Parts: sequence; structure tokens; C-alpha cells
Amino acid sequence: MKKLSLFFLILFCFGIQNKIHSQSTLIASGSTWKFLDNGTNQGTAWRTTTFNDMPWSQGNAELGYGDGDEATIVSFGPNESNKYITTYYRKTFSNTNPSDFLNYTLNVKRDDGVAVYVNGVEVFRDNLQANAINTTPSISSASDDGNTFISSTLPAGTFVSGNNTIAVEVHQSDSGSSDTSFDLELLGNESAQIKHIRWGSSKNPLEGLTITWQNTGTTDLIKWGYTTSYESGTFPGVPRAGYTDTFFNYVFPIVTPNSTIYYKLFDATTGFWSVQKVFETSPSISTSNFSFVALGDSRSGMEVWKTISNLAKTKQADFSLFTGDIVSNPTILSQWDDWFEKGKNFVETNLIFHALGNHDELSVPNYLNNYELPKSVPVTGTELYYAMNYGDAVFISLNSEAPNSVEQYNWLITTLQANVTKKWKIIYFHKPFYTIGLHVGEMDSYYNTWWKAFDDYGVDLILNGHDHMYERTKPLNRNISVTTPVLTYGSQPTQGRCEIVCGGAGAGLYDPTSTWFIENYKKSYNLCKFDVTSTSICGTVFDENNLIIDSFCINKPLLETTSQNQVFYPLKIIPNPVSNIFKIEYSSPNKGAVKINIFDLNGKLVESKSAIKSDLDFNFEYDGSKLQNAVYYVEIEMGVQKDHALMIKK
Repeated sequence: MKKLSLFFLILFCFGIQNKIHSQSTLIASGSTWKFLDNGTNQGTAWRTTTFNDMPWSQGNAELGYGDGDEATIVSFGPNESNKYITTYYRKTFSNTNPSDFLNYTLNVKRDDGVAVYVNGVEVFRDNLQANAINTTPSISSASDDGNTFISSTLPAGTFVSGNNTIAVEVHQSDSGSSDTSFDLELLGNESAQIKHIRWGSSKNPLEGLTITWQNTGTTDLIKWGYTTSYESGTFPGVPRAGYTDTFFNYVFPIVTPNSTIYYKLFDATTGFWSVQKVFETSPSISTSNFSFVALGDSRSGMEVWKTISNLAKTKQADFSLFTGDIVSNPTILSQWDDWFEKGKNFVETNLIFHALGNHDELSVPNYLNNYELPKSVPVTGTELYYAMNYGDAVFISLNSEAPNSVEQYNWLITTLQANVTKKWKIIYFHKPFYTIGLHVGEMDSYYNTWWKAFDDYGVDLILNGHDHMYERTKPLNRNISVTTPVLTYGSQPTQGRCEIVCGGAGAGLYDPTSTWFIENYKKSYNLCKFDVTSTSICGTVFDENNLIIDSFCINKPLLETTSQNQVFYPLKIIPNPVSNIFKIEYSSPNKGAVKINIFDLNGKLVESKSAIKSDLDFNFEYDGSKLQNAVYYVEIEMGVQKDHALMIKK
């Protein structure tokens, strides 16, 4: 009877462990480690929690030399033919609630042999004999040359509550070995099955903040607060559509700026709460100082996406912009699972605002179900293009899969007009206008609509993806020249737009070629970090090894006021679309000679008529019967003042 009970206990525990769907990252790959690379014998004291590693060097993994993929190079000593055999590594981390975990997954990259100790106790050894000292080589060369993670399961009691120290020794196979590698990832395997946690917002980083998670149940809960007592309360997750299983949403009330939200999620299927998790809220929406990250085009490069997303997390931005193409085929559900799992450290702790890419458009329902985004018009609008106000900036996300949409264009103009006094105007969408990648020319037809609006309203920064590399243009202003850059970035009439392609989050890289409009470019995986103040936006661009590949600033002195910017006045076409006769309604304080210009979408002047505007309101009846059925750009010109709208002739 006892044997039978033991059998069922083992079977039960085995079943629980096979239901593990959720993991918490306790140490991420690419993390910072202390290391000693001077060839000395450290004995055994270096493994303990009390050892003083302050004199040791410090750097991000991957650590090593010889392969060219290292984030931190360690020393092999003064003699290339007689390299040090052993390098030592240490890291201390906090495990707040060990009881939340069934067990742990230890993933290690090593070239060639390795031993891992937790709080002075050995927990893992591979390709290395017992009691090895600093001059003891590994048993053999690592069969994978240290390119892949090898895994081991550590039992529940491995770690204590609070601080824990992991110590690692990596041994070469011989003193003439050309390379060595080390990285480590530690995952806590939770009892709860909750997965794919992500953050969104229906308005801005502090209003409309939403957490979404995925599970198989129907009645999941969240409890949260600004302390570990979760004083704000326990609330039901609201089921919503997803690409598989059940998705749950919880919309926070307006949250406290610059605070830590502590929360747990209840898995109603297993009856377990998740581990305690945290989310850092953004500064006040009236702040002048904030930061954001921009990145895009992860697609099929999931291992690179893991590296870039882990790096993005270390930048500690207040929110992030994703410029499109999340996965290669959004109808394949496993690709979404892979994206969320590989990017978990970043996605689970960062608020991301997305723009639709051409791959995302293959399943717009899956794209929209996955993310909580603002709408172009609250309640009735679309989430495929939208605006978000934060600080003295407006962020506008456009849908470059529908650049010929008159509705979207008119919304863009209205949004720019409504935010004409904002100091910073930042627009992000997938397909770039100016690019040296494979997608040259795809947006050329919209220079006279979208880009014209960017120039007219003094947009400061344009962020794109689509081409898999990094690109930054020189200051561009087509109102001044379509073949040469202007002198400086900025929003004044003589200054130019800064367009950046940051499509390097995983998809295969493209080969660039330089041209007149490019200031800087590099064929590399990348992410962009932007720091905003009352007088500047400064960008720093990092490759996958955390090396800076570009930096620049857009400066605006405090004395510069928005009153220096051009003011735009409303222009309406009634009806629109038009058949033959239509009416132009225009209101502005200017009086005098008026030119009504009609351009096609290539910028060619089709017709022009003259009139006199003698009052605040100007109404003009126009016979469009000679116009071909197409989309046109209608402009009212009065001296230097130009206002415009799109018109459809059918």
C-alpha cells in the first residue's frame, strides 16, 4: 500500500512538473558578471557568499575571447601560446520567494569545461574532472565550441530567500586553445501556468495602462499594490480574444508616477498564484525628462531577438516603440509563442507601443488581439494608427500598409494641427521613405502627402523598420530641396527631419550602400535609446554586443518658442469623394490673393485657379469634371501660407 501511494505521489509530482508553462528569469543571458582572468589559483574560498570580489573586473556576458561574438573580452595572459587555463566568474542576485518555484532550470554556455556553485555548494559540472585547480584542463574540447546552452534542473531547495551567490569556473582544454566562452541563464519554474505577460495602454504610459496574460482557464485574478502587501486589492482578469487559449486583461486606474507596482497573477486552472512580479511606472505625464527605446523587425531571428530584447531591458527606458514585423507569419501560432518566450525579460517588464508592419498585416486580428493600443479616435477609432501625448511630445503611429488612405491622411493632418504647440513631434511607422536597403522607393508616391505634412508641421523624428539594418538620414526638408540636405535637425521652417531605420531586432540583415541623404548607417542588429529633455532629444544606438554605433542630438534652446512655428488653418472639401462640382471651405485671418492648386500624388501641378479672400471665411465652388478619377492634393496658397487636404475624385 505504501509503495502504491508513493507511486501515485511520484506520478502526481511528475504531472505537475510537466504542466509547467511559466518561468521567471532570475538571471538573464547577457547579464553582468564579476570575473578574474589573471591566471591565479583561487582555491575554494572564491565560491562562498562572504568572498570579497570587489577587486575583480566586471562585464556583460557573453564573456570570453577568440570567437568575435563576445560582449566582454577576458584576458588569456601575456603569452598567446601559453594561455591561462581557468577564468573565474561570480554573481550575486536576490531570490525573494524561493517557495514560489517547483525547481530551477540552469542554462550554461561553456568552452570548454565548467563547474557551477551556489552559495559555496557545487550544483553542476560538465566536461571537467572533480577537484580541478586553475591549471587543470577540461576533459576534452567542448563539442559545440560553447555556442549553445546546456541545461540542468536544480531542485527547489537550491537557493535561499534573499541574496544568493553563483560562482562559476570555466576551463580551457589546453593552453593553446584559440577561444573561450561563458554565459549563464537561471530560470525559476513556477507552479502557475500563466504565460506571455505583456503591457499596453489605451492612452499613455500612466493612463489606460493594461496588463495582458495568457492561460487556459476562465477566472484568473490579479492582486497588486505599491508594496508587497498588494494593498490596492484583488481583481478579476477580463477574458478577451487571443490567438490561442484565453487572454486576460486588467486595466489599472491612473497609476502613481515613478513607482514600483508589485503584483501576482492567480492561475485558476492549477489553483496557484504566480511569483511576485514588478513593473516600474513612468514619470509624470507632464515631465520634461523621459526616455524611450525604439526597435523593430524581430521576425524569424528569435535568438537575436532574445539578445536584443534582453539588451533593451537593461536600458531602463520609460516605454518602447516597436516599428513593425514582430513575427514572420502571424497566422502560425507557435511563432507568437516563440516571440513572447524569447523576449520575455523585456516584454514582461516594458510598456510597448506598436506600429503595424507588412508581415503583421498577414493577420491583423492576431496583431490587434495581442496588444492593447490607443485608438485614433477613442471608442470608435482604429488601433492601426493612433497618437499618444506624453510630456511636451506627441507620438504618432501610422499604418504604412495603407499610406493611400484619405481617412488616415486627414486624421494625420488633424492630429498635427491639434499638437502644433508641442515641442517634440515623433512619428513611427514601418516602411521608410529614405532608405539604402532593399525597400528603396516603396514610399515615394507619398512624398507629397505624408512627408509634406512632416515638413509643414516640423516633425522632429521619424522612426521606421522594414530594412534590416541601422540608418540615420541627414536633416531633410523637401520644402527647401529634394536633392540636398539642410544644415540642422529641428522643427523650424529651414530645419530638417531626422529619419531613422531601426529594423535590426532579429530578421536577416541587408547590405546597405551609402548615398547623399545618409548621415550614418551600419549593417548590424541594433536598438535605439532616446533621452528627452526640455531642450534636446539625444539618441544612442547600440549593436547586439552593446557597442555604441551612433549618437546624435536634436537641440532646441529654451528661448525657442512654438510661436515661431508656422500656424495651419482648416481646409475642407465638400463632398469628399467628389464627382464633378465640389466646394472648398477655408478659414484663416489672412486676406488677399488666393491660389487654389491641385496636385497629383506625384507632386505634379494639375490645375491652378486664382481668387480673392476678403473675409475670415473663404468659400469657393470648383468644377472638377475635367479631373481624372484619382486622389489629389488640394492646396490653398496665400503668400508663404500654405494649407492643404486630400481629395478623392470618382
